[in-house]
Parts: sequence; structure tokens; C-alpha cells
Amino acid sequence: MPKILMSLMLLGALAGWSQVPPSPPGSGAPVLEWRGQYHGQPQPGAEAVMDAHRWERLWRSLDQRAPALDFTTHCAVVAYAGERPTGGFTLEFLDPVAQGDDLLIRWRVRRPSPDSYTTQALAQPWKVKALPRPRGSVRLVRLDD
Repeated sequence: MPKILMSLMLLGALAGWSQVPPSPPGSGAPVLEWRGQYHGQPQPGAEAVMDAHRWERLWRSLDQRAPALDFTTHCAVVAYAGERPTGGFTLEFLDPVAQGDDLLIRWRVRRPSPDSYTTQALAQPWKVKALPRPRGSVRLVRLDD
């Protein structure tokens, strides 16, 4: 593997976050989603981000630089898995459900499979996803792990 590619992969791993690649061609707009294993919150939880000021605060708390997001057309949701004893825990947002002018976002923490290799270090996984802004509010509901 070329040294430059290896260096870039290492830098991405050390940064503790990654952007999910865009959706497959023909599926519409790209998925704006980010995740990381460190700098999340110690307790599980989730919240909606509806303005640029809160967006900047969110990314500062994750020790990252905020990506550009147009809050006239988008909002974002963030979920935290809380502190976990190993790596391998992930967060999942299910498809949004429209409820009149409001939007219901269901999310859950996924455990690593028993036969997977995980890092043996404390982690605080987090995930952020941008969505089309609803006319009403965004409601988040955590599903069982």
C-alpha cells in the first residue's frame, strides 16, 4: 500500500471520526452523516440540532471542526452511545417517520457481534446525521439495544 494512502488512513483513524460516503448513484442526495468513537458523551442520549449556533457548539464538544450545513433546508440529529468498555459499538438511525409537520427519528445503540475483534479501550461513540428540515419539530426516540 502506498505510504501516502497509509498515512491518510492513519490520520483519519487518529482523528476519531469519519464521514459516511454518499449514497449510491441514482438514489438521490448524498447522505450527510458523521461518526466517531471518542469525545462523545458519557451517558446515552440524542438531540436535534436546528440552528448554526448549536451546530458549532456540537462540533466543538466533539473536538472537531463543524462541516457546512444549510439550516434553512436541513436540520441534524446527534446520538451518543455513552461510555462503552470496548470499541465496536455503533449507533443507528432508522428511516425518519413523518407525523404531520413533525419528524420522528428512531435510533439505537448496536453492540459488536460476539465473534468480532474490538479495541480494548473505553469508547464514547457518537453519530450525527443531517436531514431535510421539517416544518414542525423533530422528536427522537431511543429503541432497545
